[in-house]
Amino acid sequence: MQDAIGALSPESARWNEPPLILGAQMGLPEYVRTILKVSPQAATYLDTKGRSVLQVAIEHGNLEIVETIREMTEGHNPILPSWLLSCVDGTTGGTILHFASAKGPDNYQDAMQMQDELRWFETVRHMVPKELVNYQNERQKTAQEIFTESHQDMLKNCKDQLMEMGKTCSSLVAAVVFASSFSIPGEKDPATGNPVYFNRLPFKIFSHAYVIGLSSAATSLVLFLSLVISPYKQQQFRRAIPAKYFFACLSFGVALMAFLVSFTCNIFLQIYGGQRSERKDLIPLLLELMVFPFVCVIVLLYRGSSFGPSFARLWR
Repeated sequence: MQDAIGALSPESARWNEPPLILGAQMGLPEYVRTILKVSPQAATYLDTKGRSVLQVAIEHGNLEIVETIREMTEGHNPILPSWLLSCVDGTTGGTILHFASAKGPDNYQDAMQMQDELRWFETVRHMVPKELVNYQNERQKTAQEIFTESHQDMLKNCKDQLMEMGKTCSSLVAAVVFASSFSIPGEKDPATGNPVYFNRLPFKIFSHAYVIGLSSAATSLVLFLSLVISPYKQQQFRRAIPAKYFFACLSFGVALMAFLVSFTCNIFLQIYGGQRSERKDLIPLLLELMVFPFVCVIVLLYRGSSFGPSFARLWR
């Protein structure tokens, strides 16, 4: 009988697991929550490898299920036994933190994946009793040591992506700043020494937008260069590097929009000389130059794109 079970494929043997374990493997939080509320003793059932439902949920990276089990083990009248948080695996001798230290599935390979892994590891570490944080498994390794070893390739991948992005965007920002170095529109008034369009609305918008653009471009350039020269330590991906990445992209976008507005005002003043109705002619120019970029941003931020979630993950 044991030989027959051992001959089963992993997919076939999967259905021999208890329903609660299957729910944790398949990532069904409502299903798991319902079973635990109706039958809390089901949390003590182990799978064919001797692992608890919490260990299985952590191994598969199901955060919602892990949070559900954690909440049920807290309070004055916990529903689930607290030993689920401190149990040691009988095969590997590791805690639940050792399960979280393994490299997650490669669902995506973007520059911020390391931050997600660090956040996941940190979440599980807060659940483990303090005396087990530095617990060593059968290979005499702590969870932190295993995490560092298993994420070396991911760290290198994220580093290469950010460095390449930093170099490319730094060159682009420098080119934009150089291209924006145009003269102030209009001649000077001999009587006052001010530009002849000094009191006109387009010139005021131009002056403010141009200064904002230069300031944002300089900020973006410094931040992108800092990404290039950063040492990229593993723990820096928790806050420091994502913050640089976020503000570099944000300031870069602000700089582009500001320069677009200043170019528009400059074109208006050069073509119309500030003699015609300012608002009447300025608004069509602004729409002509800004509608297409605005539509592109809306499309990229649509829920089917990965652009929006990439930035949303930075501050989760």
